[in-house]
Amino acid sequence: MSFWGNTLAKLFEDHRRQLVAMVVRRVRDREIAAELVQDVYARLMQSGDCGAEEANTKVLYASVRNAVIDHHRSTYGRAHAMNGILPSQLWLCETTSPQEHAESRQALSALDRALLELSPKAREMFILHRVDGIPNTKLAKKYGISVSAVEKQLARTMRHCQERLAAYRNDD
Repeated sequence: MSFWGNTLAKLFEDHRRQLVAMVVRRVRDREIAAELVQDVYARLMQSGDCGAEEANTKVLYASVRNAVIDHHRSTYGRAHAMNGILPSQLWLCETTSPQEHAESRQALSALDRALLELSPKAREMFILHRVDGIPNTKLAKKYGISVSAVEKQLARTMRHCQERLAAYRNDD
């Protein structure tokens, strides 16, 4: 291991517990916190030494704080996209006119076609999350991928469906 690798390993050994605790307070999920701290470690391993131990420690904590901010931004963005994917007219049980009923059926058919364009894994992940309410952490364990990878796949799926359903959306 290089000098920087040894230095960084020692820094993480000394500060990991405090870093994870800091992130848990902000994201309220120990698994996500541990993953964010680990991601920072991997990124810093590639970036190199900043010089003095104090400077490296400051960079370490600043990087973890920035990772939390990035996590919140991406989570908000994905949540916002997910809320917009299924407009209310897709789920109307009673319609006020035969035309609205036909439009709702067409929109549901378009959603079915959009889902069939996805890979089986992406389609299954979407349905498990949106229909069955399976949380991202459980999906990550089921598919053997990170929570971040699940969130990114769901976001790609949402964008795909939104594009296919654009003609049916009612964005008053």
